[in-house]
Amino acid sequence: MSQTWDAVVRDVLDQARRAAGGGAPLALALRSANVGPESGTYSESAVSNWIKGRARPPADVVLAAASLYGLSLDSRLGVETPGTTSDPEGIDELRGAVHRLETLVHERLAPRADDSPWSTRDVRGVFATRSEAQAAVPVLRTLAAAEHVDAMGLSLNALCQTVSDVTLAELVENGLTLRCLFLDPNGKATKAREAEEGHPAGHLTKLTRANLLVIQRLRDRLSPEAGERVQVRTYDETVRFNITNIDGVRSLVQPYLPNVRGLDAPTFLIDADDDEPHGLYPVFERVFTETWERGRDVEH
Repeated sequence: MSQTWDAVVRDVLDQARRAAGGGAPLALALRSANVGPESGTYSESAVSNWIKGRARPPADVVLAAASLYGLSLDSRLGVETPGTTSDPEGIDELRGAVHRLETLVHERLAPRADDSPWSTRDVRGVFATRSEAQAAVPVLRTLAAAEHVDAMGLSLNALCQTVSDVTLAELVENGLTLRCLFLDPNGKATKAREAEEGHPAGHLTKLTRANLLVIQRLRDRLSPEAGERVQVRTYDETVRFNITNIDGVRSLVQPYLPNVRGLDAPTFLIDADDDEPHGLYPVFERVFTETWERGRDVEH
């Protein structure tokens, strides 16, 4: 049985190579049928080794080659018609094997169904830029509906420059808790990011200092009780993400990309989902928490 199958494999692949016009065209035809290694396309030497019996090809290669070039496996395997009585047990075994293999080929060659096999887990939205994200999820509306907001990034412009001091103070007095984690304006990471974005030396330093003053001014105008709900820290590490976590259930995440301003980078909306215990929300919640714990308090 094994020798017969090996001979059939070599014959089918040899005929398929001839029909395709060579080993390389056959490999490309297999790739177009979604059959190939993870790295892309089988090599011409791989096809040659299969035909010469130096290596055994995957079953989907044989079946795809037979299907693409109309090569019958049944006739080569000696599968008889249903009316034949000789060795019925062996024929049934062969017929079952051929059926299973043909089913595999049809599944591999069939158009992809509407339901994608790729999971988006707990990602609810993807925006090309921060501006698009803010239009869909306005900062003020988010703060007004929240009880606890954790924000980290570089200068936290979305928080400090898009909401008035008066409104922010009212929200905190009414119960909003803020934890703000700024990139240290005097640190090495800020200088490195300035160079990466192509800014003059001190540009991001001045912006972050100005936003820190915004938060300082906010804390100064709050009642003592409300002032305790605004905590500020800085960190001096390579800036990788702008993260805003809301009430332990939602996160807006934006990566800092090389040579691209944060404003122009894509933004992801992620909602915590109990059905996705290995989703992305816990990842970015942990990033904030661990960075916050390493941060340095900014006193009143």
